[in-house]
Amino acid sequence: MVAIKKSTLWILLFAILIVIVIAALLTGVFGLRTTGGVSGISTPVQGSSFLNTGDKIITDSEGNPYVILFSTTWCSHCVWIKDTFDILAQEDFASKVNIQHWELDTGDNTITPEIETQVPKEILGIYEKYNPQGSIPTFVFGGKYFRVGNGYERQGDLNAELEDFRFVIGKLLG
Repeated sequence: MVAIKKSTLWILLFAILIVIVIAALLTGVFGLRTTGGVSGISTPVQGSSFLNTGDKIITDSEGNPYVILFSTTWCSHCVWIKDTFDILAQEDFASKVNIQHWELDTGDNTITPEIETQVPKEILGIYEKYNPQGSIPTFVFGGKYFRVGNGYERQGDLNAELEDFRFVIGKLLG
């Protein structure tokens, strides 16, 4: 009877170990992101803080790729990057991309002068696809590139953030 209990214990421990390893792989503990892409693994973009999903570019009805920041009003990291991201709407390339900044808690796109009260379902679907954990800030550039969190906040370098955004938009536009 003791042998059965020991073998059952070993089987249970082995099953728990397998569950932990699978959870670690799915959550990116080993440096792998299982978000989108043909292979299901996102790869770093050389010279950038963004990841390449391997997905095809997501565009609006006019063929312009989406460049979206998802944030909230209460997130200090979102507040830190907000104005820098919103500058993109004034750049020369702004007519070639669909720039949106959605504050998820208010439902407002801060790029437009209107006060929206709800994020459109198709835009919310983009957020959920590229960040199923629901973290903020989340940046999705054409569905081909994304980043969760700020890349240069620890250094306090908003200029590096802006240059990174421009760099990835350049890659997006080819």
